Amino acid sequence: MKILTVITILLLVFSAIVVSANVKDYSNNVRNLPFEKGEDEIYYSYDELTDILVQLQEEYSDILNYSSLGKTHEGRDIWLVKISDNVTIDEDEPEVLISGGVHGDEKQTYMVAIYSIKAIVENYTSANVNLSFTMRIRNVVNNSKMYFMPMVNPDGCEAGVRKNGRLNKCPLGKTIFRGVDVNRNFDFKWEEFDKHPFRYRRSGMYSSSGMPRFFEKTHVKYPFFDWRSVIGEGCYRGPYPFSEPESRAMKQFIENHSVIIYMDYHSYFESIQYPWGWTGDPTPDENIFVSIAENISNINGYKINQYGKNYPILGLSKDWMYDKYGIFAMGIELSPTNADGYSSPGMNKPLLPICKTHVLVNLYLAERAMMLAS
Repeated sequence: MKILTVITILLLVFSAIVVSANVKDYSNNVRNLPFEKGEDEIYYSYDELTDILVQLQEEYSDILNYSSLGKTHEGRDIWLVKISDNVTIDEDEPEVLISGGVHGDEKQTYMVAIYSIKAIVENYTSANVNLSFTMRIRNVVNNSKMYFMPMVNPDGCEAGVRKNGRLNKCPLGKTIFRGVDVNRNFDFKWEEFDKHPFRYRRSGMYSSSGMPRFFEKTHVKYPFFDWRSVIGEGCYRGPYPFSEPESRAMKQFIENHSVIIYMDYHSYFESIQYPWGWTGDPTPDENIFVSIAENISNINGYKINQYGKNYPILGLSKDWMYDKYGIFAMGIELSPTNADGYSSPGMNKPLLPICKTHVLVNLYLAERAMMLAS
């Protein structure tokens, strides 16, 4: 049994090296996977996402199912997708969670998740790319459980704004100061803001308006101080931890599963990030985080950062998951695209190659989880 485990690990490592070395070939040659419309810049609505999930469950019910983790403020379902062989059975297999659409104006993030879901199930049954790629997918699907929350914040995605649909109880709350930044609503280090109210700001960058990021808070305690809400952004954390249906949905999932790796897609500056977010100090598992990030960088070419060294964040989902459950929780900031609320002319990149590349990233995450679990 030990010999078989060693052989399996060696095969996974070799497979990851070979595929990552041929990312350009994969990205250039796969032209019909899996957007039927054949266009690079397609951004699905919430209803279109729902229709896709209905269709995929009908066609691939043996390896895919989806369910709701709850309703948003505006009544939309927060969908969870599971991909695994024997998908209706809770097998003892390593688990990976991948999320997109936490910030609703970062539309390429949920498109990456949707693309990966479709690419995996479609290639599991047919060698649309090549046999070796199909065998790699079958190995992942047969020996792990991949979970996707493709559109964590559907209210924000539909409105094209960063925050969710909460109607904050303050002056002009139904318009200017609406919403909570879901990625600040997790129960970790909230008290630090009161201790250091001027620490949690962006730095070293300029906003789309040209203002230095130093003047922009990354963590806002009261909604009526969330001045960037007027342009659909803002970082209001919410009235209390897990006050929002979106963060509670993720909390519910994490508490009832044994996730090994979590990847949260954002945008916009091509970066792989890992905890801590609230400080620049290293975690006890710094070497593992860096190793995972380096392997991802070999696939997508992105730089590697620790959240807290870039700009400190409180209430971060990744910090909460790692601190409470030991999950290797990380984030990827994707390339800007035409739909990105933060992008600028000349910076944007086409959506389709981004989606194709991150199919390989998501497969690697499942393979690495299998290695960590062995």
